[in-house]
Amino acid sequence: DIYNTAVFKQISFNPIDKLIVTVGTRYDAMKIKYDNSLDHSTGSKNYNKFTFKAGANYNPIKNAGFYGNYSQGFSPPSITSIFKARTGTGGNTVIPAEFYYNLKPATFENYEFGGWINLLNNKLTLDYAFYYLDGKNELLSVRLEDSSTDYRSAGKTNHKGIELGLNYKPNEQWNFRMGGTIAKHRYIAFQLSDNSTDELQNLSGYEMPQAPRWNGNAELSYSPNWLPNFRTSIEWQSVGSYYQNQINSVKYDGYNIFNARVGYKYHNIEIYGNVMNLTDKLYAYNLSRGNASNSQTTYVAAAPRTFLLGIQYNLCLKK
Repeated sequence: DIYNTAVFKQISFNPIDKLIVTVGTRYDAMKIKYDNSLDHSTGSKNYNKFTFKAGANYNPIKNAGFYGNYSQGFSPPSITSIFKARTGTGGNTVIPAEFYYNLKPATFENYEFGGWINLLNNKLTLDYAFYYLDGKNELLSVRLEDSSTDYRSAGKTNHKGIELGLNYKPNEQWNFRMGGTIAKHRYIAFQLSDNSTDELQNLSGYEMPQAPRWNGNAELSYSPNWLPNFRTSIEWQSVGSYYQNQINSVKYDGYNIFNARVGYKYHNIEIYGNVMNLTDKLYAYNLSRGNASNSQTTYVAAAPRTFLLGIQYNLCLKK
């Protein structure tokens, strides 16, 4: 039986003109009462936490604004993590099943600052954000002396980056948007193995695998005046290089792909077509690699060039 309870309070006020300050607090309580038929145990687990946030929005002029905030996060371990049998226990083994009743909730501290600005009579909009996030007691898979793996709430991670957005609409026919993030995600504390004979035991200071430093997306749209209700666009998706393994010895180059879209609406009927992966690029949208020198990369190939044709009828009951 799972009981989730939360109470929060938030207050906003204006200490000076054009400045809004918001502060809030929240109390989360998660209680699990269990009757485990595998290890014949009965008990309960309680996870509770007070968290706090504070932020401010300042809009000194009509076409620009700034904000900053600090917030705390709280994430109890999942039910499947708690009641996952430890390796080598339960099942067909002769050892009674053991579970992860000792897992702790993860906590996070996030700092963020950003802003926006409108230029050229609101034809050009720019927004940006800087963030810094620390995580503690994150759930990690740790290798033990007997080469088995164990779950522990012992991880510390750090995430920091910049997010940028741009939207430019020079007229009613053309629109260009672009967004992206430059980020770095790394382990602050990650005891990978408790086995003294393992060559690699600690990953502290390494970057996280499958975490590119750059992600970007842009789209150019055109809706001509000479053909009302017609639209077309081309989209660019970019994923930068990233490490394949935890020891940061092998990188994946990332990829750039293009998608095209077109559509025409006639009364309540819209006909559209999309071409995904326009250049038929061969790339992997996910991959992983072990830390051993002879490990091989496992690739999950993305779809080749794909065509989609559709027709949509918009039912309108409003007179």
